[in-house]
Amino acid sequence: MYYFYVTLFYLLLPFLMIFYFIKGRKNKAYQARWKEYLGFYSVKHTQQVIWVHAASVGEVEAANVLINYFRDHSAYKVLVTTNTEPGYQRVVALQGDAVEHVYLPLDAPDAIQRFFSHFQPRLAIIMETEIWPVLFTLCAKKSIPLFIVNARLSEKSAQGYLKLRFFLQSVFAEISGVIVQTEVDAHRYQQIGVSEEKITVSGNIKLDMLIPESMKQQGMQIKRELFPERLAFVVGSTHQGEEALFLNVYQHLKQQFPELLLILVPRQPRRADEIAQLCLAERLNIVRRTENKPCTASIDVFLVDTIGELKQMYAVADCSFVAGSMIPIGGHNIFEPILLDVPVLFGPYMKNSELLAQQVLAAKGAIQCFDEADIVNAVALILSQAGEKDRLVKAGRAFVEQNKGALERTVAVIQRSCARTNPDINLTDSCRL
Repeated sequence: MYYFYVTLFYLLLPFLMIFYFIKGRKNKAYQARWKEYLGFYSVKHTQQVIWVHAASVGEVEAANVLINYFRDHSAYKVLVTTNTEPGYQRVVALQGDAVEHVYLPLDAPDAIQRFFSHFQPRLAIIMETEIWPVLFTLCAKKSIPLFIVNARLSEKSAQGYLKLRFFLQSVFAEISGVIVQTEVDAHRYQQIGVSEEKITVSGNIKLDMLIPESMKQQGMQIKRELFPERLAFVVGSTHQGEEALFLNVYQHLKQQFPELLLILVPRQPRRADEIAQLCLAERLNIVRRTENKPCTASIDVFLVDTIGELKQMYAVADCSFVAGSMIPIGGHNIFEPILLDVPVLFGPYMKNSELLAQQVLAAKGAIQCFDEADIVNAVALILSQAGEKDRLVKAGRAFVEQNKGALERTVAVIQRSCARTNPDINLTDSCRL
């Protein structure tokens, strides 16, 4: 099955190259680096690295607390790979030049071998749900400890992987460990072929996220300069099909709260023109973040068409909604606004963190909305009743405090495993895990 997979991959490779070529013609910055997908590099990089792979923006956010830990405690340089350009841009926004970055090579033996020869990773960490058979197999052959960290697996994905269990069981046999978010995830990984002794439940690393005070100050500065007198309803990480819904919600709320400003932060800022057209079609006045113009009383929508400012927007919100949850995307990180002491709402589609969503709802630390009417009612309640807002904020913060510790548990598992199976890496001394 492994050789069938590799053969199929090489057969598809010409089509992938055409895709990357076309994408590169549209994006000059991307064009300069597309060869990284084949394991070719134009400059020399640091070798003997701790390698963290985070597919795109969400995984980069989750990985950041772990990357910071390795930066602070390790003698090794950290290499971060992503699959997408937005993921790369998020790495730069969070880490600057403190880490190395390249795109993850395609899952073909030649590309992975070149990647390993160039960087000589000492430890491999894959965030959340990435499964690459060739990469996993070659890590084992080169004695590179590999962990899937903050791992999660939706019921739908698990059902799909179950069809390949006989193949995946051999792929997972050589990895060092799978560190999952919940007992439900542990059960699903066992179902698809990971042996029980390799699975550890750690909780969600996102709960250990630290948001610097400077980020809150940046948000307040934006508010003072651009919308100082407005109530702010921030809708973060929207996807196509959600903006129209929230424009309707806003028009209902505006009747009760005339000073309300809707702040839309799309998951993909390149969709800004499309969203602006929606606003104009609804006769709503709009200012884009890149215009850097104050939102006068006549402005309805502040459209954040930049990358990396979602937390700053949450920091000044009177109420927030985490999107990607009103359509079947699976939701995004609901803990960013909670950590910023902002009341948070989300929709019915939360498969990416279903158990945590249920738990925070049980703790009364958030509100789940199922349609436009629910959103209107919940936002109106929060904006009109300070006591309800305070209760939500305190309950959300208490939930986070009670469920932190995933980072500590994760690095402890890595330490024990490496000390037992790869003592020559000497992570205990150089990384003090």
